[in-house]
Amino acid sequence: MTFLVIGSFQSAPPGQAGTWTLQNYDVLWTGDFLELVANSLALATTVTVISLAVGAALAIALTRWNVPWARLFESIAIVPAYIPAFVGAIAWALLLAPRSGYLNAPLTALGLPPIDIYSWGGVVGVLSIYSIPVVFLYLRPALLSVNPSMEEAGRLLGAGRFRVVRRILLPAIRPAILSSALIVFINCLADFAVVGVLGIRAHIDVVALRIVELTTKGALDTGRAAVLGIALATISLLGLSVIVRGLVHRDLATIGARHRMDAPTAVRPLRWLGLALCVGYALIAVVLPVAVLAVGSLQPYVSTTFSSGWTLENYALMARYPGALASIVNSVLLSFLAAAACAVLSAMLAYVVVRRRGRLGRLVNNLAFSPLAVPHMVFAVALVWTWVSTSGVFYGTKWILLAAYAALLLPYAMRAAVTAFQQLDPVLEEAGRMSGATRSRVGLRIVVPLILPGIVAGATLVLYQAMKEISASLVLYPPGEPVIPVAIWSLSYQGQFAQLFALCVLYVALILALVAGATALSRRGSRL
Repeated sequence: MTFLVIGSFQSAPPGQAGTWTLQNYDVLWTGDFLELVANSLALATTVTVISLAVGAALAIALTRWNVPWARLFESIAIVPAYIPAFVGAIAWALLLAPRSGYLNAPLTALGLPPIDIYSWGGVVGVLSIYSIPVVFLYLRPALLSVNPSMEEAGRLLGAGRFRVVRRILLPAIRPAILSSALIVFINCLADFAVVGVLGIRAHIDVVALRIVELTTKGALDTGRAAVLGIALATISLLGLSVIVRGLVHRDLATIGARHRMDAPTAVRPLRWLGLALCVGYALIAVVLPVAVLAVGSLQPYVSTTFSSGWTLENYALMARYPGALASIVNSVLLSFLAAAACAVLSAMLAYVVVRRRGRLGRLVNNLAFSPLAVPHMVFAVALVWTWVSTSGVFYGTKWILLAAYAALLLPYAMRAAVTAFQQLDPVLEEAGRMSGATRSRVGLRIVVPLILPGIVAGATLVLYQAMKEISASLVLYPPGEPVIPVAIWSLSYQGQFAQLFALCVLYVALILALVAGATALSRRGSRL
């Protein structure tokens, strides 16, 4: 971030001789900049509010309303977290294109007006669909940790349903609400792909998309890109400060029995309302997008009447597309290396945070989690300035992507590693030392086996997040060495839809297969 600030005062791109200047900051005084910021804030705020409302409704329905097949819907609800939002945008462009969308065709046949996905509402809708799982993943454990007997006690003392929610439930889950809101808000601020796929035709522009244009197209203007990056990071930090202030003096603890009761049986209307909500979300977020991509990948050309027939030629064309196979290899290799690097780093840093504590522990903890407050697009521009301005070792190679993934995704691994160390009683290590074992043997025979499930869980999160990452990848990838998200973006930009749909299907299948395999290994490790 220091090099990013320095770069904002340079008159030339990284690696070229330039002079100190304030000219790059003229981008802040134009009406165009104010419009970009207004669009970015409006988009991020709207998506955050919608995601909180729907994600909270899903979490409450599956933990409080005894929805039928709740475990199945809990698994389905997190599947969209593994599907990149820009791939979902491509799928919904097929479903709701004004003239040729699969869902618009029957609407037109019924005499109803078609739905235009290339609009502000389309961008907000798609981003919300793929942000809801983030809220759900935060709120579900928080709701399960609140004993329903406390809510029953409030009702028995005469409080109404809404007062119980306001005075008991909301304070208990406030940290989860604010944390998920921050993650969704920052992710939406940094998103350019969904806006690029669906918003261009509606003349919607945001700060992140403008940074992409300044760093990847035509005449590069990395100085002004750095200024816009600083502005975007400042907005994110302001959002973080609001969240931190909301958590000050809000620590809560449940005093009482350690056991928890089952959720009370919900009244029948709520039960079926929750089922309708879960089925609707599964259709919108998973079934329809994946199905339309699969259908599109098997057609010679997209046809809502399926008159074009069926073929596997699209997959052959995809395999012959320059860089398609290389992108698959690069994505898998870099994602596994990033997961391994974050696993090792998080284990060492979490030991310092939990066992050493003090100022060093707080410093390490703050530094390790600080990338959460920086949009990935901004961090990518900062990396360009850093490596080109210093040694330039990584710049122009795919290993700069590995550096970006490891730094940006370390907080995901750190969260799991810190939790694993906090659950490990130091008495076990002391007992090993008192029995004559060396420090290294205690680590290998006691510490590592006990924290391994948590480390694997964190590495799994890093793995699929690295597979999805497009914001940093598009800025940093070297020529001839793309990753899958970049290849999909290039195919979309070039209008190569046959190869595009085939690659999207393989991409989603690969991510789900990797996550399923990692989850199975994690469960096996926890049983051991």
